[in-house]
Amino acid sequence: MQRYPGRTLAKQQPTNGTILYVTDLTSDSDETLASACDMADRNRAAIELIHVVDVGQERSSPDAQMGILYRLETLARRLNNLRRNIVPLLLFGALEDAIAKRACDTKASMVVFGNDSSSPTVLQERLVRIRRRVPCPVMIISARTA
Repeated sequence: MQRYPGRTLAKQQPTNGTILYVTDLTSDSDETLASACDMADRNRAAIELIHVVDVGQERSSPDAQMGILYRLETLARRLNNLRRNIVPLLLFGALEDAIAKRACDTKASMVVFGNDSSSPTVLQERLVRIRRRVPCPVMIISARTA
């Protein structure tokens, strides 16, 4: 066993799938991140930290993408303090398409959205559209319920 501050983890546990944690890089509190890690630990699942850039909706340049990737990797390092083996991924395309494709490619066991500041209505609409396209549970983790 390796020891980490505040947590003891087995060296390499076999995983039971992957949890896709979808982030907008603005609404992720330590509570929502810790909840996602606890979920993964309970299910012995890997975590992929995903941010989607919809180039059809947003102006995007290589410099902007590097900034987003830097923020995504910084968030992954925060998660690595809670749990190891976090994979940060920057995906491109419509949110629903990118998440559905990644969920199918990884045979995801769950898709999770962190929500601390996003409009509940907008997030619920996304949740419903994604839920229709993936074969696994889709849920929102809120800091208030984490």
